[in-house]
Amino acid sequence: MKVSTSKLLGFLVFFFFYQCQACPHYKFIVKEAPYTRLCSTKNILTVNGQFPGPTLYVNKGDTIVVDVYNRGNYNITIHWHGVKQPRNPWSDGPEYITQCPIQPGAKFRQKIIFTTEEGTLWWHAHSTWLRATVHGALIIYPKMGTRYPFPKPDVEIPIILGEWWQEDIMQVYLDLERYAGLGVTSDAYLINGQPGDIYPCSKPAGEQLRFIASVNNVSFLNPSIDILQAYYCCIQGVYGTNLPDFPQLFFDFTADYLPTEWEIPQLGTEVRVLDYNSTVELVFQATNLIGGSDHAMHLHGHSFYVVGLGLGNFNKDKDPLTYNLVDPPLQNTIHVPRDGWMAIRFRTNNPGVWHMHCHIDRHMVWGMGTAFIVKDGESPETKMLPPPPDMPPC
Repeated sequence: MKVSTSKLLGFLVFFFFYQCQACPHYKFIVKEAPYTRLCSTKNILTVNGQFPGPTLYVNKGDTIVVDVYNRGNYNITIHWHGVKQPRNPWSDGPEYITQCPIQPGAKFRQKIIFTTEEGTLWWHAHSTWLRATVHGALIIYPKMGTRYPFPKPDVEIPIILGEWWQEDIMQVYLDLERYAGLGVTSDAYLINGQPGDIYPCSKPAGEQLRFIASVNNVSFLNPSIDILQAYYCCIQGVYGTNLPDFPQLFFDFTADYLPTEWEIPQLGTEVRVLDYNSTVELVFQATNLIGGSDHAMHLHGHSFYVVGLGLGNFNKDKDPLTYNLVDPPLQNTIHVPRDGWMAIRFRTNNPGVWHMHCHIDRHMVWGMGTAFIVKDGESPETKMLPPPPDMPPC
């Protein structure tokens, strides 16, 4: 087995691919709908007019098909958070990573392949800040004839936490770019789309209920076409493969005062190409640059083991000695604390192009992300599936 370590951080075929008569089919109609919160009404982007969007119920090992119709005013994509999508990056959803966005008036059919996932995940828009209102729960029951390793609860209620902006969400996004994020805060927190009692008009009567971020000092720029298409079709000049293995400058990452010149990363669409079935270790080091922040780091297409964590600067000689290699937790998203570090390991057993990014929207749009290109394996079952016939054009 090859081990690579990155420290941080034709028609008939197409036709056959989407024949899934036994697969449950869902229709997602992305459209605007009026919603009233905090005493005022505005149009928001929704799926099927619902906010939050519809909850999908599947069983472990199922395959479903979702037809996404964009009847809104903005380009959009849909991502299935935490679903590994084996050999099928075409339906993963991150904009300009695995597809170009679905344009207004267009449609895209996504095939969602569930394998080892079980429990409660979620789906959401993966374009700019549209995730604020375009999201919903994804509940994966055990395989038919099996059950969870705990008693069945009396009642099951999905709980979705969110935020609400009185202003149009795309204007919020533009303000974020214009004013470097200063003063861009939500007006309320939501539980299942509703604000709490401390907010005005929180319940109807009778009802009870331009900073830049970077990875190894490279701030990710969205390309003109998606990276997956460029990789699959051998299109040159779309992305580079020179994402550094290590930070380009070592210093006290958690110091209180850091030179401002260290806050300016280079811009680029840089990714890493990884061999199939290799083992990768990533160390996420949070810094105190620009005031510092926590980060919710998410990897598409794979789950990973959290083998180590700590505060301060990662020590490459001492800290690996404390790794948990016996029973590390298996996750797809982690919280990297401000002034701290976290180490993960994963196996590149899913060919395709997979996004890795901070899941805090403002950090992601500032460029805190990259992509891993996992090469095909040698056998047919370790190669990417072919693309569907209706991939959105760029």
